[in-house]
Amino acid sequence: MNLQNSNAVVLGFARTPFGRLAGGLSPLEATTLGAAALEAAIERSGLDPAEIEHVVMGQVLQAGAGQNPARQVVFKTGLAKTVTAETVNKVCASGLLAVVNAARLINEGSNAVVGAGGMESMSNAPYLLKEARTGYRFGDGRLIDAMIHDGLWDYYFPMTMAAQGSKVANELGLTREEQDRFAYESHHRATEAHNAGNFADEIVALRVASKHKGKIVVDKLPQPARERVPVAAGSSNEGADAVWSHAPSKEFTLNYAEWAPFVTGDVPHNTVDRDESVRADASLETMAKLKPLEKDGTITAGNAPGVNDGAAAMLLADKTWAAQHGHEALATILDHTTVAWDSPYIALTPAMAAQKLLAKTGLSKDQIDVWEINEAFSAVAITSAKRLGIDPSAINKFGGAVAMGHPIGASGARLIGTVINQLRKRGGGLGIAAICSGGGQGDAVLIRVD
Repeated sequence: MNLQNSNAVVLGFARTPFGRLAGGLSPLEATTLGAAALEAAIERSGLDPAEIEHVVMGQVLQAGAGQNPARQVVFKTGLAKTVTAETVNKVCASGLLAVVNAARLINEGSNAVVGAGGMESMSNAPYLLKEARTGYRFGDGRLIDAMIHDGLWDYYFPMTMAAQGSKVANELGLTREEQDRFAYESHHRATEAHNAGNFADEIVALRVASKHKGKIVVDKLPQPARERVPVAAGSSNEGADAVWSHAPSKEFTLNYAEWAPFVTGDVPHNTVDRDESVRADASLETMAKLKPLEKDGTITAGNAPGVNDGAAAMLLADKTWAAQHGHEALATILDHTTVAWDSPYIALTPAMAAQKLLAKTGLSKDQIDVWEINEAFSAVAITSAKRLGIDPSAINKFGGAVAMGHPIGASGARLIGTVINQLRKRGGGLGIAAICSGGGQGDAVLIRVD
């Protein structure tokens, strides 16, 4: 996949608002959030859902989520049982890698239309009781927070990523004041973006049912997509029709209207239509009063993202197929690079991945019109900008994760969608979305809007 030969285009994108921990989206499972985002992306694309062949979704906190969460999204969205699915976990880069993998499948000719994105409900991450299966001989067991253990804890240098980030920020000489200032700007920009309607092409408002637990109120249920025998299976070979001929028993026939995470009618609900963590009243004075997360550290709850719920999804297709079927391409996924470094130094990896991407494509940083770098902490975005030689004010024009929130499995897909949104508003160009992830890795994606 590179500038010369990528055929992977984006036909539709949508994301849910990002909710606070135990906030307005907490009654919804991650897969329900993923289904809501994917359903909205399908509707915006104008695609017949029956054309979708495969779905790739990122999710990090999969303990207790059930088998193959991406396959659950397929069924919850009303897609046919013949749509294949896989779930990706690359910590914070999961949603971004899901989109990249979808583009790879299209470029290699395996699929013509693929749904991709990421989802997370950090509010619903369970607590784990290790060793319970074999029993305790004596004494107490210990509950383990799956959100921390599986999402926010460094396995190699055992401590939270926030603790590591604080130590690394000190090592890199980042001051508390510059991190707070960047965080303030993130909230200010996100507030302005919301108020100006700049997220209208991204966010789909969710009406969360207050009595039908775990369901979203919609005007009409998605129409279940028709099944399609894969073309590659063929029907001309002897016995092929018999292989693909089967009707499930009544017991194993899914009743979508009963099973769907959506409900229609006059149902009591709470509407969530904005990112809940964005603070219109953010001030440097208030941020300066917050205690650091680590003794002698500079990272605080004010210059770090929260713990959040949300999902983002998009429809990708082969550009020739899209043109033949009359669909407008919003953007092209041009190229991708990934890097790995010392595990605690995630602050360095987005710039590394972006620089590798620029070198691979022969572009200079000045040829990139839109930069989105995930605000795992203010320190990560500041460090990335400095190392790339970019003014920090040039990145994350609509705000970032410090303000919007960071549902870890979803953020990477959100970054790509926001790059596309900004590029289209400016009339086209090139954009890069870059993100770090636990274990010391970094990813960057190059996107073009014509």
